[in-house]
Amino acid sequence: MIYYYKLLLQYKGTRYLGWQVQPESAGVTVQGELNKALEIVSKSKAHSLGAGRTDAGVHALGQVAKVAIELEIAPGNLVKALNVNLPDDIRVISAELSNHEFFPTVHAVSKEYHYRFTCKRMFTAFQNDLIVNHPFDLDIDKMRKACEMLVGKHDFMNYFCEGTETSTTVRTIFECEILEIHQGNWEMLPPHFVFRVVGDGFLKQMVRLLVGAVWSVGRGKISLEEFQSSLRLKSPRRLGPVAPPQGLYMVRVNY
Repeated sequence: MIYYYKLLLQYKGTRYLGWQVQPESAGVTVQGELNKALEIVSKSKAHSLGAGRTDAGVHALGQVAKVAIELEIAPGNLVKALNVNLPDDIRVISAELSNHEFFPTVHAVSKEYHYRFTCKRMFTAFQNDLIVNHPFDLDIDKMRKACEMLVGKHDFMNYFCEGTETSTTVRTIFECEILEIHQGNWEMLPPHFVFRVVGDGFLKQMVRLLVGAVWSVGRGKISLEEFQSSLRLKSPRRLGPVAPPQGLYMVRVNY
């Protein structure tokens, strides 16, 4: 008999090729490590489905996964058993009973991502895998105005990895802002900014491309008018770099 569980996971994505299982020769994935742990615990074939396919190097504070195993076990005991068999950079935070009808992707109402970055000329010894350093002078006020423009329903044709299959590039952004995080000098992580975005769904590399374009606004490389136009018309050129994966966090999935 198959039993279904809904898991909440955290992981540091630095050494993984992303969430989704890849061909064996491609490298290690978070889903692959989870499936191995599930099979050890249940002594049966395991299946899992995540709420989002985070890319290589991207982190998660609130990835949701539905898993199916041939083992009936108390959710709390499943959490303990999985964490014993998972690498230290992947943790199951909680578990609950689920069912065949639940799909973490389809049933998600919204997802929240954070992108953490600094604009210092020199980065700290500890931030490398966790916060990206974009060492340029940035006009944060202009960047916040760009964030305001993102709220609403738009066609993000300029903000996804071309070559990926999708039925539509239209998405709705519910919230978008830039937060400033203050840390004391004794902290391992420096003061930094967070690009925070909540939407009904995100295309492949969409958040990182948006961050890159917002950086271009902040540096004066593109105007706010050009940025707004990119949400309506196909741009003849890329409006900014693809921001590095290390600063991106999948924070939560809302149901």
